[in-house]
Amino acid sequence: MEKTKFCPAMWLSGFFGLGAIVHLVRAAMGFSVVIAGREIPVTVSAVVAGVLGALSIGLLVVSLKRPCESGKTDGSVCCK
Repeated sequence: MEKTKFCPAMWLSGFFGLGAIVHLVRAAMGFSVVIAGREIPVTVSAVVAGVLGALSIGLLVVSLKRPCESGKTDGSVCCK
């Protein structure tokens, strides 16, 4: 049985993806957020969702294309 390696890029991809989903839900449902007496516009969540989504997809691609550190040349990936 093959031991699964910890891949930080894959973990961070999920973290950013979850943040993007939370901001998309806020933008879609129009929840108001007030910080220090100032209301944060919903458009801010839409922009943040786009940035976090792009980071998530980019890190996912990096984690899936990064070759194994074991020196194998069979095309296997680190996070498999």
